[in-house]
Amino acid sequence: MAVAALPAILVAMSINATVSFGYIFKLLVFLAVFAIGQAPCVAAEEVIQADTRYLYVQPGQTLHNIVRRLYPQRQKDWVKLEQQIVRDNPEAFVDGDKTKMKAGARLELPRRMVVKPRPIARKPSQVGEVIMARGETLAINQQKVSRDLSVGDAVYVGDKIVTGEDGFLRLHMVDNARLDLRCYSIMVIEKYDLQKTNRRSILNLLQGSLRKVTGEIGKWTEDIYELKTPVASVGVRGTEYALRVFQSKGCDGSVDTNDEGLYIKVINGWVDVHNKAAKTEVAKNDTLYIPLPDKAPVEKVIKAGVFEPVKATEPVQDEPVVEEKSTSAWWWAVLGVIIIALAI
Repeated sequence: MAVAALPAILVAMSINATVSFGYIFKLLVFLAVFAIGQAPCVAAEEVIQADTRYLYVQPGQTLHNIVRRLYPQRQKDWVKLEQQIVRDNPEAFVDGDKTKMKAGARLELPRRMVVKPRPIARKPSQVGEVIMARGETLAINQQKVSRDLSVGDAVYVGDKIVTGEDGFLRLHMVDNARLDLRCYSIMVIEKYDLQKTNRRSILNLLQGSLRKVTGEIGKWTEDIYELKTPVASVGVRGTEYALRVFQSKGCDGSVDTNDEGLYIKVINGWVDVHNKAAKTEVAKNDTLYIPLPDKAPVEKVIKAGVFEPVKATEPVQDEPVVEEKSTSAWWWAVLGVIIIALAI
């Protein structure tokens, strides 16, 4: 009987084995399909994290989103990156249309750009303060942002100082220098550093009129002091001077010069002036005129009102005429009394 039942048992075992094998097979197939279905997504995520150069397009993905996820720091380049991907992978797009990307296509991607952190912007150093202001006066900083200047306002390295037709500024600098900037003037504070070493003052007068009393910078031999102009540069050693350049028309009381040359007047001390053509020293009470950047100084009579406004003379008021009291009436009265007395 046992022998007779053996074929039935073997059949049952084979059926169970078949069922188990079929179950296991189906499970493996399911896992494989699941893995295959998830693999591209994992690969896409790895591209974002591992920065590989390839990505398999998933159904529903757009080039727009891929570029923004892979290159978040290159926002300005997003359009160019999309164009480059389409150009490098023509087989992945229908008719070269970036909005028609084929699912399952393998994209070759541009390498990421290493974005270096931007250096922390340092606040510019204050180098002076406005102590007098009149008319239109303003400053333009290195970021091209302008601001009006009034008494008490600070000026900084990199500022471009501008005065209008009736503008006037007096600046007190950190080294106790005093600087007067007159009408229609443009001056850039390129460098101004008062330290124990490497003391330097570099100003650039692009046009206009300026009068300066130098401070601490310029007193030491190793100090760097320079006032640039379009015609020549000026170096000093403890002095006071005035100059005018690129300003043919007078304003705010100054007179016309009818040329764009450089005029210099030394009030105290001395200055050295140099350009492409020559180097000249100018002493106290002397003046100098240089017509062009490649020309040496020439003799020229510099009239009053070139450096500073001509003071308007006050109209002389006539003294009030005090009329002398007439004595004729008094004498007539006296004469009348005498005549009456004689008649009596």
